[in-house]
Amino acid sequence: MDINSLFSQLAIAGPIGVFFLSIITNATVFLPFPVLELALFASGPVDVFGLGIFSPLVFGVAAGAGAGIGELSGYFCGRGGRHILKKLKKEQAEKISGYAKKLEKEGFIALIIFAFLPLPFDLAGVAAGIVKFPIHLFMLGCAIGKIPRYSLIAYAGYFGISWVMSFFGG
Repeated sequence: MDINSLFSQLAIAGPIGVFFLSIITNATVFLPFPVLELALFASGPVDVFGLGIFSPLVFGVAAGAGAGIGELSGYFCGRGGRHILKKLKKEQAEKISGYAKKLEKEGFIALIIFAFLPLPFDLAGVAAGIVKFPIHLFMLGCAIGKIPRYSLIAYAGYFGISWVMSFFGG
């Protein structure tokens, strides 16, 4: 399968496909899985419901909402208890402890920032579970942080996919 057909299939899935893809890719704890970013970038030229330039925003909202659900896997790992920290590498355990301290101090705003930035968010999810951050605020913070992030990626695809494809001979 060449890259053009892969992107076409991902784009055909539309916002609903991206929503479910987001749940799956964000549910992988400690395993970077960039398929969602590729799908959002590839979906750029797709016109959803005749919305034109607002189509990437629809994809961003679908991906962000799915991410809020998918990130619950890390959250529930954290809720499983502090004994999880003992099973992780020292570096990961230290990062989780740092995230937990930030969440206890800064709370919801820190969670939104963590979700927006291209950081290993799984660690923040585990930290939120450890400090028993309210689950509804966790999901909302994930969505609020990830929607603009994924929308930016979708807009990059909307304005740039044809250039990228021509660069690779497509």
